[in-house]
Amino acid sequence: MNGTIEIREMELGDLPAVFALGERVFTPEASPSLYRTWDEYELVATFAADGETCLVADSDDRIVGFATGTMIHKARSAWTYGYLLWLAVDPELARQGIARRLLRRMTDLFVEGGARILLVDTDADNEAALAFFRREGFGNVQPHVYLSKNLSRPRRRSAKTTPRRGSARKIELTRETGRAAGRRRGGRGAES
Repeated sequence: MNGTIEIREMELGDLPAVFALGERVFTPEASPSLYRTWDEYELVATFAADGETCLVADSDDRIVGFATGTMIHKARSAWTYGYLLWLAVDPELARQGIARRLLRRMTDLFVEGGARILLVDTDADNEAALAFFRREGFGNVQPHVYLSKNLSRPRRRSAKTTPRRGSARKIELTRETGRAAGRRRGGRGAES
C-alpha cells in the first residue's frame, strides 16, 4: 500500500464499504459468534445512534479498517464505560498498526466522553485478537458463555405439562424440593 492512512469519523457514504469489509472479516470460519451478529442492521443502527464513535481507516479513498463503539452510562453509578463493539482491518493489511490506531483514537473519544473503563469482547478462541488486546493493556479476562438452540425442528409437547381440555394446570416450583409441582383447580397437587 502506497498511500497514507487517515483515521477519521465514519460518514454515511462509508457504510457500504464498511459493511463489505465486515463481511470479509467476520466469517463463520474465522469468528462464529461475531458472524452471527454482524449484519447491515447492526452497522446502520450503531452508526445512527453513535456516529461520533464510529471510525474508519481510509487510504486513498478506500476503507481499510473500521471501529465502532458506544458509551454506556449506568444509572445510579459513577462509572461510565466505553464499549468497543466492532474492530476490523482488511486482512491484506494486517499487522501494519491500523487496528492499534483505530483503538487509540476510539480510546481518546471515550476518555473525552467521560468513560473510565473500556470494554471489549471477542471470540474466546480468537488468539490473534486476544493477543492484540493484551498488548494494548486489556486484562481481567472474564469468560462468557454463548448457548444456542436449533429452532428449525418442531417442538414436541410433553404429556406431563400439556393441559387437557377443560382443565387448568399451573406449574410451580416447590420450595422444599425445587421440583415442579402441578396444581389443578380444586386444590389437589401432584408432583411431575
